[in-house]
Formats: sequence, C-alpha cells, structure tokens
Amino acid sequence: MSYEKDEIIKANRKFYDARNRYDVELIERVWLTDGRAKCVHAGWPIILGWEAIRESWKTIFETGGFDRVDISNFFVDVKGNSAWLNCVERATYSIDDRRVVVLAQATNIFELDDGEWKMALHHASLMPIPRTEIDYENLQ
Repeated sequence: MSYEKDEIIKANRKFYDARNRYDVELIERVWLTDGRAKCVHAGWPIILGWEAIRESWKTIFETGGFDRVDISNFFVDVKGNSAWLNCVERATYSIDDRRVVVLAQATNIFELDDGEWKMALHHASLMPIPRTEIDYENLQ
C-alpha cells in the first residue's frame, strides 16, 4: 500500500475514533473547517459548511446517537490532492436494554490541506442487514 493511502486510512481512523469518543473538537481536527466541507448523515439531507456540520455532530452526541461505530472493508483511491475512502460502518446502539446493530456504507472524501489530509465529505447510507450470516470480510 502506498504512503498516501496509509495516511488516508490514518485520517479516517482519527475521524471514527473521535466519533466513538463523542468528541467534536477531535472531529474538527480531521475536517476542512470552511465552506467546502459537506456531510450526509444516514437519513439526513446534505449539510453544507463546517459550522453546520459541527452543530450536527453536537446534536448527535447530545442525543446519545450510538454506542460505538466500527469500520471495515476499506477501499482507498488517491488522485493528486484528493482521496476517497469507502468503508462499511457497523454502529451499535442501546435501546431499552437491547443492542441494535445498523450497517451503513460510507464514502469519505479527503483533500490535502497544508500537508494534512482533511475530510471534505462524509456520506453514509444505510444498508439492509441480511437475515442470514454474511462474511463481513468480503462485504463490498
């Protein structure tokens, strides 16, 4: 794997680590913090600009949106100062003493900004959970 792809995966992991810590300040460190930033949470309309995105994360964290999000099945492409990473999100929630699992396909687009890979777009779309066992290692 190339150095650039490794750096994209690191930036992506920082984003999900910050999500799992419910830490908006850590999320801010991996995002572009201007009008170029865009976000589509699963089931939400597009959010434009960092300030609105920041508020959306605060709302999600304050309402206890999820217990944990684990990621797998990375596909990374780099072209110049832009990169995109596709992955599967496996979010676990606690609802009325039950554990609920939700799968989403995510596309995260990064831009090289002052020597650092910053997230320009996060887009998550819900995936159906199959009724039979699936091999998550080969899920695409």
